[in-house]
Amino acid sequence: MRLNFQVLTYFLAIANEESITAACEVLHVTQPTVSRQISDLEKDLGVRFFERGPRKITLTKEGVLFKRRAEEILSLINITEKEISQDSQELEGTISIGGGELKSVDYVCRKMAAFQERHPKVFFDFNTTTSDIIKDQMDKGLLDIGILLEPIEIDRYDYFRLPVTENWCVLAHPESGLAQKEYVTPQDLIHEKLILPRRSNIQNELSSWFGKDVGRLHTVAIQNLNSNTAVMVSEGVGTALTVETPLIQDFSGIKVLPLKPELSARTVIAWKKNIPLNAATSSFIEFLRG
Repeated sequence: MRLNFQVLTYFLAIANEESITAACEVLHVTQPTVSRQISDLEKDLGVRFFERGPRKITLTKEGVLFKRRAEEILSLINITEKEISQDSQELEGTISIGGGELKSVDYVCRKMAAFQERHPKVFFDFNTTTSDIIKDQMDKGLLDIGILLEPIEIDRYDYFRLPVTENWCVLAHPESGLAQKEYVTPQDLIHEKLILPRRSNIQNELSSWFGKDVGRLHTVAIQNLNSNTAVMVSEGVGTALTVETPLIQDFSGIKVLPLKPELSARTVIAWKKNIPLNAATSSFIEFLRG
C-alpha cells in the first residue's frame, strides 16, 4: 500500500484522538474502513504504530516518528493546495465559526467583512455558544474555527491569540446599592446575590480574584450567555460577573461596573490539529493571523 493523503489523515486522527472510534466520528467515515487501511499500512511497512490499551490507543516509537513526518507531509500538501486554489480560481466555500458574546467577535466580524470583500463567494456560518460547546463541535467536525475565551484547555488544537483584551465587569440592577459606584471590589460583592459563569475554569479565575473572601459568596445562579445574564440582572435575579461586551452596554437600565483590581482575559482562534481544512477556511485563518 502506497502512502496517500487519506491514510495519513486517518493515522493522524487516531493519533490525536487516541481512539479509532473517536477518529471515525471526526472524519465521518466508518470504523472498518479506517482500521483496514491502518492495518494494511502497518503490514506494508513492517511496523506497529499503535499500542491498543483498554482505554486508549498510544503511539509506539515508530508511530511517534511517523506522526511527525505525516504532519509535515500534510502541512505541505495543504499549503500547496491553497496556493494552487488561490492562483487558479476564485476562492469559495463555507467557513463555520463558533464564538461567544465577546469583544473579540467584533474584531473577527470586521475581518469577515474585509475577507468577503476580497472573496465574495465565501459563505460564513456563525454559531453563538460557549467555549466548551465550541470545542465539542470542533472535535465532531461540526465547526471549523472557534473563538475561545481563556483560560481553556487547548492542547488538542492549533491556535493563536487575538489582539483583543476581554475585561471582566459587574452587571448591576439600576436600583442596586452598587449602581452608584465607580468600580466594584471583591468586598462589595460579599452580600450580593451573585450570578456566575458556568465554566469551572472561569469560576477558578474568579475565585482567585475574590481571594480570601471566596468562601463568603452567595451564588444564586450560573449562566453561559451574556444576553440572558443581562435579562436575569434586569429582572432582579442577582448581580452578575461577566465579560464586558457592546451587547451589554446597549442593554437598557443595566449598570456596567469595572472591577478593582482589574481582571482581564484573552481569546484565541483555534482549529482542530491535523484535520484538513477547506481552502476558504485555511485562507481566512491566515487572514486573521496577518
